[in-house]
Amino acid sequence: MFLFLLPFPFSLLVSPLFRFFVSVWPFLRRISPPLLFLLLNGIVPILSSPSSAAISKLNSSAFSSVLDNGVIGDPQVDCMEDRVRLTFRTQRPFTGRIFVKGMVEDDKCVNNYQQKGQTKVDFELTNGQCNMRRSRKLGPEQRGVEQSVTIIISFHDIFITKVDRAYRCTCFYMEADKVVTNRFDVSMMPTTELVDTARMPMCTYTVRRGSVNGPIVTYATVGEPVFHVWSCDSEMFSMLVHNCFVDDGAGKDRKPLVDERGCSVDTVIVSELIYNSQSNLAYSEVNVFKFADKVTTYFQCAVSTCMISEGMCSGKTPPRCGSGARRRRTINKRNENGGANGTAFPFAADDPFTMDLAAEKIVVLDLEDSTQKEENQRSERAKGRTALAAASRLGLPQSPQFALPNDNSVVCLSQPFVGVLLSTVALAVIGMAIASALLLRHQRRKSKLERDF
Repeated sequence: MFLFLLPFPFSLLVSPLFRFFVSVWPFLRRISPPLLFLLLNGIVPILSSPSSAAISKLNSSAFSSVLDNGVIGDPQVDCMEDRVRLTFRTQRPFTGRIFVKGMVEDDKCVNNYQQKGQTKVDFELTNGQCNMRRSRKLGPEQRGVEQSVTIIISFHDIFITKVDRAYRCTCFYMEADKVVTNRFDVSMMPTTELVDTARMPMCTYTVRRGSVNGPIVTYATVGEPVFHVWSCDSEMFSMLVHNCFVDDGAGKDRKPLVDERGCSVDTVIVSELIYNSQSNLAYSEVNVFKFADKVTTYFQCAVSTCMISEGMCSGKTPPRCGSGARRRRTINKRNENGGANGTAFPFAADDPFTMDLAAEKIVVLDLEDSTQKEENQRSERAKGRTALAAASRLGLPQSPQFALPNDNSVVCLSQPFVGVLLSTVALAVIGMAIASALLLRHQRRKSKLERDF
């Protein structure tokens, strides 16, 4: 009983130090009570503040300092000749890390700043590094190459917190205009130049649900039919879709879908494209697929345009695919390798009328997610059967409202609502029985009083 009167901290009972006292207790109980009291009062205050508590307090304060930091304003992006630089300022010294989205496992794409602790931070990437996306643009106001990458600024060295920020950095390298000059030494009659510049077509690449005009797909399940649609808003130009590929966004898995001539590489995955010259679009109905153990898919294609009136599209679009075309492509490839005159590609790799188009990222749900949905539906049917059984035990009529949710003409009720409804009916029946008993008792008492008088 003496030990319970000592100023013994309760936190020590749940610590490993308690086992130390248990092991030495046979020796301590031989000491006189006054000496034991002084001994414990000298040791316990030291043990009640272990180094682990100090470390925990230090870690807690460090984590709170991370959450107190943040980016000031908008970062600055510098597009240099061979690299991209991101510069930003923070409220406190930055001791976190910066990495490219989806490339955190690649050391070349991650920079740690734990030892630097500066408020002004620079992060540089070489063009084409760390899955930086490159696309060619062809339009009335912009013509060149676009480089884009998503950079994550994380203030913690392990976790993503609420103060972290993600920035999509885009650099556009505009193609220089080619100017040709000619000098005339002989005087000529003044001429009036009449220049008409045809507007370049604006082309898009989308993945749609239901039809070529359906809503754009951002989420889908494996096996779901969707439409890949390429379209250009011009009646003067026709187009050819070629060099399509799909990747997982991390730069590790990249598979070709359509070759340089516009023919499908694997018709089981992507069927041959169908061209509609009147609407100036091409489409292919595809069942949604994904990479194993990956969630997102990215699609990108090259689209080349040609003027219809000049006959530049003859023999180029629509492409001639199929077994015969593949046999001709094999012969042409042999001729090219052997030095003979083979049929060239429809469009050169550096064709000025070729642009790169990318569809929006698609998050693909796995097969087990679809299975889980079916299991949930079966669970709902089981709940409906339980409600029917409960209604039959209470002797209630099995109205169509309790039917299973297979018929679209019936109204389905949730299990909690059915329970409340059954409880209300049961209470009403009991109340009516009690009221009937009281009324009958009152009638009997009244008739008895009348007989007495």
